[in-house]
Amino acid sequence: MISRKLMAIMIGAVMLLAWPAAAQKFEGEVRGAPSTTANPDEAIQVGPFLFSPAVELSWQDRDNIFFTPDNEVADQLWLARARLLFELPIYESYVRFSYTPQYRDFVEYELEDKWGHFFNAAGGFQFANGMTLDVVYDYIIGNLETREVDPGGELVFGDRNFTKNFASVELGYWFGPRDGLTVKADWTDIQYDEPELFFPYSRVFAALGWKHQINPVLVMDLEYGHTEFDAEDFAGVDNSFRDSSSDQATVGLRGQLSPVVTTELRVGYRQTSYDVLPGDPPTEDFKGVIADGFISWDLAHGGFLRFDAVRSDYPSNFAREAYYVATGGTLSYNIDRGRLFGQLLGRYQSNDYELPDPATGTVRSDNITMFGAGLGYRFSSLLSLRGAYLYEDRDSNIYNFGYTSNTFTLGLLVGY
Repeated sequence: MISRKLMAIMIGAVMLLAWPAAAQKFEGEVRGAPSTTANPDEAIQVGPFLFSPAVELSWQDRDNIFFTPDNEVADQLWLARARLLFELPIYESYVRFSYTPQYRDFVEYELEDKWGHFFNAAGGFQFANGMTLDVVYDYIIGNLETREVDPGGELVFGDRNFTKNFASVELGYWFGPRDGLTVKADWTDIQYDEPELFFPYSRVFAALGWKHQINPVLVMDLEYGHTEFDAEDFAGVDNSFRDSSSDQATVGLRGQLSPVVTTELRVGYRQTSYDVLPGDPPTEDFKGVIADGFISWDLAHGGFLRFDAVRSDYPSNFAREAYYVATGGTLSYNIDRGRLFGQLLGRYQSNDYELPDPATGTVRSDNITMFGAGLGYRFSSLLSLRGAYLYEDRDSNIYNFGYTSNTFTLGLLVGY
């Protein structure tokens, strides 16, 4: 007979159902390990490791699964995933591994591959001489997780298997009581089993920075970074005009601005130079302000407001476009009152392009508006139920790229 302890391990701990910032995130988009570490009061002790298994079952009803402007196709989606998270605390340091298998199936539409796999390894180390080291590795096999290959949200549907490798390392050294240096680098590689519209690419980023401890809970840093982006050719398509080199200077704040205001925000200026594409008009280099991060305000009664901002240039997947510029923000209200918890969110983003569309002669611009609401209830410490609704309207000045979408989600979470 299966023991209660073994059954608890099989059922797993609760996996937080992420409230999506975009419609495609409702399909079960995962970034390997969750953002939070294992809770020592709830995790299972396995030797020196804290083991936090988790399971999630969810159902969706969607009225436009392909995100088309007309002839919308409605369908329902079932998703099941588990997370196996191991964490080893080492004084002020840690090592963490997680593996998340995922099964996803539409009722009518037949996915090319219904399985996804997400692996994450991370470590954070603090040394007595003032040095810090943070390392991350992600390996993903997916298809509908378009935000993993296109963070700006140009792509809205893609039933093409991809593999993603991401590795980053950041080395810091505090040479004084309040001042230090950072060196960081990361690498991203995207490959497709059968590339068609979406192209494979690799990206390398390196940065050097100075950090200053403003007070015990707030750090400011100045950083210079350089990026090399290489778009691979496929099926006889020359993607060399998408290759680029970027230089940027940014200032960042991380920590608490006040007892109730927390931030992790970076703003600055970037210049991206693209390889010249033969033809008229030529691709103009990107020069402008960039931003990424959030500010969060704690409110009374277990609630908080959070504003997320983004502005950046991203490689485009369409026609002769080398890139587009995404500018947007999300305002969300989150509340947790013990058994009852939920979220309201609104988002606006503008994706602006550089060259005229070859079919229409119009310079494309997409205005994306989203509204969402979610509500959950904890029946006990082992069982919770969540429901969510998301409305998305992509108002494009080119008809074929516009759409509206309504998504209802119901999720069951079982665990600690």
